[in-house]
Amino acid sequence: MQVTFRAIASRGLRMRCPNCGGPLVFARGMRLAEKCPACGARWERGNGFFLGAMVWNYGVTVFGLLPFVVLAAISGWISIPIAIGLGIGLGIVFPILFYKYSWSLWLTSYYLVLPNELPANAGEEHPAFKTR
Repeated sequence: MQVTFRAIASRGLRMRCPNCGGPLVFARGMRLAEKCPACGARWERGNGFFLGAMVWNYGVTVFGLLPFVVLAAISGWISIPIAIGLGIGLGIVFPILFYKYSWSLWLTSYYLVLPNELPANAGEEHPAFKTR
């Protein structure tokens, strides 16, 4: 295996291409480029592949961020109306800001589970290098 688990995880946390380490490029704002500009690896694996990034985004928002707002309200650090406002505000703003990083985490988790799907680990005949 040319790209190790450690390299995949490190590249994902730094928002790099899991295949070559080049930067992840987003075309037209929030949409991930169809392929890596450095190595040409294609990201889409089929219909619905983007849902993994949405799950990461939703999970971090709901299970990682919003509980702190609830705990702050319960403990009395902030009032309930302020907690509700913060919860709504963070629930809208944070996912937008976190979206690109959620794509990186999704690609990382996908290739940590299936490292042989990376073109660098499978060879040039890999479907990620084929044109549609």
